[in-house]
Amino acid sequence: MKRQLEPWYNIFGGRYNGSEPTFYDTEQFPWVKTLEDNWQVIHDELTALVAADPKRLQPYYINKSMAFPPNHWKTMGLYFWQFKVHKNCRRCPETMKILAKIPHITSASLSILEPNSNINPHQGDTDAVIRGHLGLNIPSSTPDCGFQVGQDIKAWENGKVLLFCDARSHGAWNNTNERRLVMIFDVMRDDFSDRKNGICAHVLADAVLQMMYQAMPKLHILSGRFKKMAYVLFRSLIRVALPIQRRLP
Repeated sequence: MKRQLEPWYNIFGGRYNGSEPTFYDTEQFPWVKTLEDNWQVIHDELTALVAADPKRLQPYYINKSMAFPPNHWKTMGLYFWQFKVHKNCRRCPETMKILAKIPHITSASLSILEPNSNINPHQGDTDAVIRGHLGLNIPSSTPDCGFQVGQDIKAWENGKVLLFCDARSHGAWNNTNERRLVMIFDVMRDDFSDRKNGICAHVLADAVLQMMYQAMPKLHILSGRFKKMAYVLFRSLIRVALPIQRRLP
């Protein structure tokens, strides 16, 4: 009998010691070509939306000091662990058509790293997804602008996809005078595709808890039992809400 795989989650703490590689071989995933063949369409829609309404960009939502200088890592979400940001999705119809062709996609967003700034090394939420970066505006190659996962360093390229394990420690830098733009996206690994809703609910519940504890620091005096109960409640509510919100226009 095949051993049941269990995803790793950052909520439980500890350094990731799983077997997933730092970077994946893009040639193993046929859908990469769909993104690379249509990257200019995605670039034009997302940049036009940001230019028309810069307030759609927000500093990274959980830890705004993760970038240095603070708040220099900005995002505009489309999907967030299967939750659609409908106000943005409606303004990017061609991009949404392209993303709909990617099997088991769970997240997608525009990611901007401002000039002369970096994203500090950090771990993602889980190893259940393959995270990708599609280069949209890459001002330079390494060593001026680059991306490191574990000990491996790669450069982005306009119109090209990088795939990596988000659970491994990773960071980025942009030591140029221009913005770096990529589209970040997550695709559920085949091992976990039949458990997509549960995994997304798990990560979303963790995100809600992190934001709640940051907004109300006094919660830290409460016992770990309270945090566990809150997590179970949020996860249950999110699992109910996921299929409902996806049907919204």
